Amino acid sequence: MKNIMILGICRTGKTTFSRMIQKEFSNYQIIEVDTIISALQKTIKDIPIGFIHDNLSENKLPQFLNLLIEKNINKNGKHLGFIINADSIMPKDLVKYFNLENTIVYYFVNSKLTSEKILENCRKYDDMADWTTRRSDEEILKHMDFYKPIEQKIIKDCNKYGFKCIDTSINREKVLNDLLQSLKIDLGINNEFHIC
Repeated sequence: MKNIMILGICRTGKTTFSRMIQKEFSNYQIIEVDTIISALQKTIKDIPIGFIHDNLSENKLPQFLNLLIEKNINKNGKHLGFIINADSIMPKDLVKYFNLENTIVYYFVNSKLTSEKILENCRKYDDMADWTTRRSDEEILKHMDFYKPIEQKIIKDCNKYGFKCIDTSINREKVLNDLLQSLKIDLGINNEFHIC
């Protein structure tokens, strides 16, 4: 069974798409990397695992995730697939540190939207579970401005390393539905067959 990595910029539909996959294929388990990072940072002082904006001299997140997944594959003779949802792994680090055998990789971006438009969308669509509802407009704008150059680097590196770069700036719902159909083909599943 192939694992699926959904990486890239925040507020691009990564979590929505992860849930779409899990709803369609019940034998996939979602790993929310942000939750793992937060838990580690709150419990272990000076841990070298963090978010992109932590500016760590060395971020061991890819190695940590690779080991976590390898140790859980074929547990009890049953292999669940993993959906890794993260915005803290750059393409060059993924290639360098992660075992990509049997892994489908997508990087999500919203390159056609300004930081102001992303903020507008956050205020219009986000619910209380989203981190953006606990941040001021200024904090969100600063966060999005910080990630715009990183987004350009991701797009460039996706081309370099051959990863699929998905832009959800326009018609997000259609883009995600089309991507789910494409994923079924990549997994060798026709439209009438659902894994239960």
